Amino acid sequence: MITVRDSIRVAVATKGGGIVNEHFGHAKEFQIYEVDETQATFLESRQVIPYCKGGYGEQSAMDDILQKLSDCKAVLVLKIGTSAEDRLHTAGIEPVQVYDAIETAVFDYYQKWQQSEEAMV
Repeated sequence: MITVRDSIRVAVATKGGGIVNEHFGHAKEFQIYEVDETQATFLESRQVIPYCKGGYGEQSAMDDILQKLSDCKAVLVLKIGTSAEDRLHTAGIEPVQVYDAIETAVFDYYQKWQQSEEAMV
């Protein structure tokens, strides 16, 4: 059963300005937030090697990203390619394409996640 106290971690790709505005493959870091029904708390930034190199994905970079985001339910990005999206899904991380303020985006995702969890009970 989902309760108000349940929280999740969400990764965010951003160039700054408090907005989800970075393409997954170009991200040099992901900001990690702990989100529950009442607050979104910034935890840390996790540095990564950008996945896209000249239009192609780098396998070793993706492996590193998946390891660094393994405790996250989702990654919020401006855009993401099909191959990267598939790899995230396989790893149990939901890729979410959005352009919005980080706080709004993480709360919106949390509410959708909570509804889907309740529907599964």
